[in-house]
Amino acid sequence: MVRQENLDPTALHWSHFLIAEDAGQTIGIGQIRPSPNCRELGSLVVLESHRKSGVGALLIEALVKDEPGPVFLECLAFREPYYSKFGFRRVPWWETPMPLKLKAGLGGIFGRLFGYQVVTMRWR
Repeated sequence: MVRQENLDPTALHWSHFLIAEDAGQTIGIGQIRPSPNCRELGSLVVLESHRKSGVGALLIEALVKDEPGPVFLECLAFREPYYSKFGFRRVPWWETPMPLKLKAGLGGIFGRLFGYQVVTMRWR
C-alpha cells in the first residue's frame, strides 16, 4: 500500500503499524516511525474505496493518542489543512530534529525541482 501511493518506503516495520480492517480486508494503515531524536507519523494510506469515510482520522487519532512528546510528519502542502484538524502545525525544516531535518531539506529541494511543495508539521 505504501509503494502504491508512492510514499516514503524506508523504515517500514510491521510492529510500528496500526491496521484498519473491514470484513477482514485491510482498508487502511499508518505508523509512528521511531527515530533516535523524534517520532514521525508516516505511511498513512487508506484504500481509495474507503477514503472520506473517517478511516484516516481514526488511524491518526489512535496513533498519536498515547504519544508522550512531539510527533512530526511530512506531507505535500495541499494536505496541510487535513493534518491541521488533528493539531499538527507547520514548522520550518530547520526546527525539525535530525534525521527529519535532512529529509525535509531534501524534500524541499526536490519539490522545487519537480513543482510540488513538501511541508513539515509537528503535533504537540
